[in-house]
Amino acid sequence: MPRFVRHSLLAVALLADAGPAAAGLLTFTVVSGVTAVGGATAIVDPLAQESLSGSTLGMLGSPGLVDPRDGTLLGLTVRITNTSDQGITFASVLPGVSVLSSITGIEGYATRTNVAAGGAGRTGGTGTEGAVSRTVLDLNVPLEATASPVVGSHGGGGGAATGVADCWISVTGASGAELAVYLAGYHLAPGESIDVPDFIRITAFGRSVEGARIAFGFDLPTFSSGGVSVTSGAWTGSFLEAAPEVPPPGPVTAAVPEPHAALTWIGALAGLGWGSLRRRSRG
Repeated sequence: MPRFVRHSLLAVALLADAGPAAAGLLTFTVVSGVTAVGGATAIVDPLAQESLSGSTLGMLGSPGLVDPRDGTLLGLTVRITNTSDQGITFASVLPGVSVLSSITGIEGYATRTNVAAGGAGRTGGTGTEGAVSRTVLDLNVPLEATASPVVGSHGGGGGAATGVADCWISVTGASGAELAVYLAGYHLAPGESIDVPDFIRITAFGRSVEGARIAFGFDLPTFSSGGVSVTSGAWTGSFLEAAPEVPPPGPVTAAVPEPHAALTWIGALAGLGWGSLRRRSRG
């Protein structure tokens, strides 16, 4: 048998033994930190969305959120769920969180979106920094995009900020070191979940233009662990003006006016006179 034929058969046998590469999928739910316009605190993205590492991000179907207080450092607790049929064991060295910020719906301005990828973790080396992305147009307040720092071999989290016409948002993703406190070496069986506080932080927020739509998003960069390549679906939400609360109607009570004293006396005298006439007629 010729040598090239033997090599070809060996390659086919090795590929057959390797089998298909295992793939895991993570999805996210916001457990606390923001509230949906409908009042829910656990907020699930209704539509699967493209990863933030892609060239575009579908914003349709994003949950409507209530505006946070201005100037508040707001940490979001995020529930990570393994929605695949593969068990996922998180690596001991983790990437940082990727983030997105976006503003649209302001007359005269195009949509502005900034995406900042989380830095990679490197076993045995120094982790890479997360990206920083920022756009400011006609903004009268300072606005910074801040990334979370690299710690050892863990990657840094991304930082994205967008400000347009006195509407602004700045978000920072957790670093790999912050995630490692909860996730390093942790095993998620199919269908299981784990909650991570401060998965993302809203470091600045404000809106002065009625109807402006302010959005943010986040995901984890793809990573491999234990022979499983793990990807995450992106989560996005939009801040909308909540309708004013209308108090529920109370019990209806009709106030009956008391008769005037003079009318009461006239009625009493008329009754006495009528009774006197009837007694005389009987007599």
